[in-house]
Amino acid sequence: MTHTIRLRPVVESDLAQLSRIMFDTWYASDAQYADQQTCDRLYFMACFDTAHYLETSTHALVAEEVAESVILGVSMWRNDADIQRYATSQKAIAQKELDRAYTFAAQDSHFAAMLEDFLADAQRTIDLEKPAAKVSQAELRLFMMDAKARGKGVGKRLLAAAEGSMRESGASQYYLYTDSTCDYGFYDYRGMERVAEQHRVPGPGGSIVDKYIYVGQL
Repeated sequence: MTHTIRLRPVVESDLAQLSRIMFDTWYASDAQYADQQTCDRLYFMACFDTAHYLETSTHALVAEEVAESVILGVSMWRNDADIQRYATSQKAIAQKELDRAYTFAAQDSHFAAMLEDFLADAQRTIDLEKPAAKVSQAELRLFMMDAKARGKGVGKRLLAAAEGSMRESGASQYYLYTDSTCDYGFYDYRGMERVAEQHRVPGPGGSIVDKYIYVGQL
């Protein structure tokens, strides 16, 4: 049986599947031995994490297995030239999930602390990115694959689509953030340049990570 995979823009109903991929990729290990309340908070964080990347992007595409409507991966990116035209539409898709997280934070002090820590880490990452951001015209915000889709060429299609959009917007260079919890060697393999790094620094939740900023030419 041939499985048809298509790329299409993200819609609000995709957020549940995307949040599950986010949880499985970056939160499940912390939840493995946690109590149910902590697991619920971690899942809420995965939902917020996904929506946060979406609201700060101008474009977002999912790779979907058509027959089963299963999402295999996503790329989210920001073209600086497209901010006025597209950014509000992505924020609108993410808004309900963002509001849900902030409402939960108002009711649960533990989740509020997790959210505060996440946003503080995001600001530290922005500070690390600043030199690259100044000389780039686009940013790859999120590049995420479901584990079962890795190694099948889906990620290459998603990244090629993002890079094509960046070129069309007039960008000649883009940057991205990644860390030691990710497959950052993929960007080395693609010949991207690592322009900044920090080793053994705090990440969200107190985890210790190595952070990397890469730039790619278009």
